[in-house]
Amino acid sequence: MYVRGGLAGRDVAWDSWAVILIAGLWATLVVLIRITDWLPTIAVPRTAVSTMGIVVSVYLGFKSTSAYARWWEARTVWGSIINDSRAWANAALALVGPADAIGGPDATASRALVRRHLAWVNALAYQLRRTSVLKVSRVQHVFDYRRADTDAIFTASPECYRRHLPEGEAAEVEGRSNPAVHIARRQGSQIAALLDGGAIDNNRAVELIAIQNRLIGYQGACERIKNTPFPRQITYFGRIFTWIFIVLIPLGSFDAFIDEVARHLTAPADQERFALIVIPFTIVVSWLFYMVEKVGESCENPFEWGSTDVPIAALTRTIEIDLLELMGAEDIPAPLAPRDGVLY
Repeated sequence: MYVRGGLAGRDVAWDSWAVILIAGLWATLVVLIRITDWLPTIAVPRTAVSTMGIVVSVYLGFKSTSAYARWWEARTVWGSIINDSRAWANAALALVGPADAIGGPDATASRALVRRHLAWVNALAYQLRRTSVLKVSRVQHVFDYRRADTDAIFTASPECYRRHLPEGEAAEVEGRSNPAVHIARRQGSQIAALLDGGAIDNNRAVELIAIQNRLIGYQGACERIKNTPFPRQITYFGRIFTWIFIVLIPLGSFDAFIDEVARHLTAPADQERFALIVIPFTIVVSWLFYMVEKVGESCENPFEWGSTDVPIAALTRTIEIDLLELMGAEDIPAPLAPRDGVLY
């Protein structure tokens, strides 16, 4: 997720140079054909192109709104994970054992619950980004690519959650297809053991389980977003419609420019010279529609290591800092810093 005021022009250029080149070459070809009268019938009524532009705009607006709703849902779910992570730590430290649980006889049990929850959060972040549909690039892009050095971020490795687990539990979840689920199951087992041992009563156990169930629900919501692709037909036809409109722009705008110029200049040579404005006009309009389509597409998959993703690594680090401080721990990491203005 970009956290600085704007996007770097270099990053935008990496993703849009192709459409600028294609639109410019196509517009130049159309203008040359019309000026030389080699194929004077190569034209499209401007009304038809305008109608097509309206249809494409409405479709891209629908696509962008739907994709952003998906991105915002992912961010909302992670906001709930942050809130309930704090609630979990507070409940574990306050309800397990006496009021001074941090220094009391049950401090080990309460701290184990908090540490295991940190393992669960890190495991969830790791699982959501274990696979990616994005291509790898050494250069930062706004769309379609992820940086080659994202492996250096701590949630890219299983070690991110293993470090919070006892050796036996870390070995137990090793090789599991869904480590976060098994970590959550261990939480439930410890709550049951505390209840059976008299460390907590039924009411406290119910409160802890209620928070745990909400967290499991958030995991399911994240997995639904991750594993259910944005409808391919919406993405596919949005891309097709955009390129069809790009092809039609110079065909429908040439005569409009000629008619406008003819109102002020009567010499054919002057009219042809000013008709060259069709080329930059085509490039600008094509770039605008292409970028609108790509902006919507960039919100479709919020857990893919992309520059526009929900920054779950940074959010995981925020949870880790808060919970370790609540426990009075000393191994508190620093907040995750942006890379070239992007928070991952």
